[in-house]
Formats: sequence, structure tokens, C-alpha cells
Amino acid sequence: MNRLIIKTTIAACLASITLGTTSCSGGSDSPPLTVDPDPTPDPDPPLPVVNPGDPRADLTPDELAAFNRGREMFVKRFKPSEGLGPLYNATSCTSCHSKPVPGGASDLYRNFYVATWGSAPFIFDLPGLPSPVVPAFGSSLNVPLSLQNGRTVIPEFINSQPVASDQRNGIPVFGTGLFELISNATILANADPDDADGDGISGRANNDGVGLGRFGSKAQANNIELFTRAPLFNQMGISSIPLQGLAGTVSLGHGALMQGTATPNAPTTDNDGVSDPEISTQDLSDLIAFSRFLAPPQKKVFNNAATRGEQSFAQVGCTDCHIPSLESSKGPVEAFTDLLIHNMGIDLAGEVSFGTPQASSIDPTTTEAEWRTAPLWGVSNVAPYLHDGRAPTILDAILLHGGEGEASRTAFQALSATQQDDILEFLRHL
Repeated sequence: MNRLIIKTTIAACLASITLGTTSCSGGSDSPPLTVDPDPTPDPDPPLPVVNPGDPRADLTPDELAAFNRGREMFVKRFKPSEGLGPLYNATSCTSCHSKPVPGGASDLYRNFYVATWGSAPFIFDLPGLPSPVVPAFGSSLNVPLSLQNGRTVIPEFINSQPVASDQRNGIPVFGTGLFELISNATILANADPDDADGDGISGRANNDGVGLGRFGSKAQANNIELFTRAPLFNQMGISSIPLQGLAGTVSLGHGALMQGTATPNAPTTDNDGVSDPEISTQDLSDLIAFSRFLAPPQKKVFNNAATRGEQSFAQVGCTDCHIPSLESSKGPVEAFTDLLIHNMGIDLAGEVSFGTPQASSIDPTTTEAEWRTAPLWGVSNVAPYLHDGRAPTILDAILLHGGEGEASRTAFQALSATQQDDILEFLRHL
């Protein structure tokens, strides 16, 4: 008996009761009221909506509490009396991670510079700076920095040695805590540093001297703690002491070289007159929890164009680097990245190297021209694009692909206008 018959029968029963009769059969010619033993099941309830900035759904009560406290630290604007400076680019984490909500990306005006000087293998930070990050405010290179004077001009040479510099745009951190749960073996399985298969793609892993990289524009950081403590100090001048240090290294053991984001077991210190560390262990732990437990972006329900676009995206070779899913200890991570670095061609090549990349017979021992495959989940919410934000739209970013991405770009350009629009629609649904 289907639901319509049941509802009709029940309605007749109620009507008979109203008329004072005792029959609830639904009519003299109807069978007695029965319940369908195998009803058509209700459709699956819709998945709960996950908005940008929400916590992951699998958190324990303690983890959720730490996440919520961490959000408060993430938006906190530090003052000089609390340790801000003496060198800084920002007063809060949201200065560079606010679009569309805390944890996201940043507009172009928030770009910052990184710079080094010397010739490989002898590369140094600029005089007076604790890292390659060049501050906009404070005092460096013996020249005061202020809102009135503007940013110190980065010199072309120091001690007759060349100075290298690049711009960086803020990177969204939604869902990236899941990258810690992807094993080194999974990442290395997709690496092909010598292009052994001859497809023109020689993606390779980067190492920050602590472990295999996962975070940052050059995959130059191994874990969330390092990727939190380094900008906390380099961008805001907030000193800290390590929580786990080398014990927090993700996946396999640490490497032999200390290049990249930070020395994990070393406290950071400065001379701004505020006692170090300038952030408590509890606050630092909560700040790390916020980044670690941010939920990944939720896909939108695909329309026909997005479904077609997904197929075309794979057909033109985009999934060779933007791998749709990587396995983790918590299941698939559908971020559309391989967490490897790739040479993206001369137009996108930078000047500053980070990390110690996987050995290659065709790529150099430094990483100036290489960039981590950007995760594409939630990509429609985090413009502008590429490492320096030079691409205002997703289409612009595609058309700027060179080097290892050139073949896919050429294949994309050969598609019809409708097929190209389908791919863009697919990306807008991720």
C-alpha cells in the first residue's frame, strides 16, 4: 500500500469518526487499514551546511572549545604593549587571512615582501631582519619604517651580492589541518622529480629541514605549529616558545637541513621591551587549534555545467597536479592538490628559495621557480589568485599557467567557449 492510499484511508477513517460511525476501513469496498510493511524510504536528509570558518564536525568537546578560543586569538589585534613589533607587517592574523571570513585569504593590498641576499649556497636574511619577511613597520636596515615614510626600499645589492625579492599574498587555511593527516608516502607516491614518465610534469616534494613540507606557497612548512609560530613572529613580532617542536613533526622523521620557516625547538625572542614569550602557551595552543580544526570548504551541488566541467577538467590534464583527493588517516581529503612543488614557467618564477627540495636531475637544488599546487576547494571565495595575487579571476590564473602547467593551459585554450565555461563553473562549485 503506497503512502497516497494510506493517507486517503486515514482521511476516510477520520471522516467516519466525525460522522459518528464506527467504520475505519476507508469504505465498504476497501480492505481493512494496514501499514505498508516496506514503504518507500524518505530521501536522505541534506548534509548539514558547512560555512567558511566553521569548525570540523569530528571535534571532541575539548577540541571545539580550543577552536573557539583560538578564533578569538586569530582576530585579536596585538598592541605594542603586548609585544607587537618591533618589526611587523600586521597587527592580527586576520590582517592577512580575512576573506571571506577569518581563516581565509587577503586582498592584493595586503601583499608583503620576502627577500634574501647572497649567492647559493650562501643565502642570508637582510641585515637587521630575523627572517626573509620584510616588515612594513618598525625599524630595519638602520632606516626607520613608519606610515609617514613608507616601506624601506629593498636594495638591489648588499656587499656587492645580489638581493632577491618576491611578493606574497595571504593563503587561505580552511581545512588545511587535514594535510597533517596525509602521510609522506602518499605525497611522495605522486612525485616525479626526474619526469620519468615523460609527461612534462616533474612535481617534487619540499623539505623544511624538519620534515616533508605541506603548508605555504612552496610547501615550506611541515606542520601547523611551525606554520603558525613563524608568521606570528615574522609578521607581527610576537615571540613564542615551541609546544611540541620536533616531536610534532608530521609523518616521517625530520631532515638534515634547517632551512625554511623556523627552528622547531628554538624560542623566538626580540628586544621590544616586552618580556618573551609574548604569547602564552595556552593562547598559542588555541591559535594552532583554530587553524588545525577549520573545516574544509563544502562543495555545492553540481549543476549540469559543473558535471561536464569536472570531466573536461580531467581531460585537459589539470588533475595531473590538482589531484582531486588524497587519502588521510581520516579518509579522503578532496582538496585538489598534490602538495608538491612545480616549475610554473618563467613568467611566474620568483627570486627567493625556501626549503630543500627533493633531488632532481632536471630541476635545480633551489625552489625559486616552483610553487605548491594550490588547493582548489573553496577557490571561488578566495580571490585574488597565485602566490602573489596577480590573477584577479580563476580564468586569469589558468591562463598564467606555464612550465609544467603549460600543456594543460594550451589544452584549455583549445576548448570551445562552452567547455571553458563548464570548467569555470565546476571550479566555482568546489
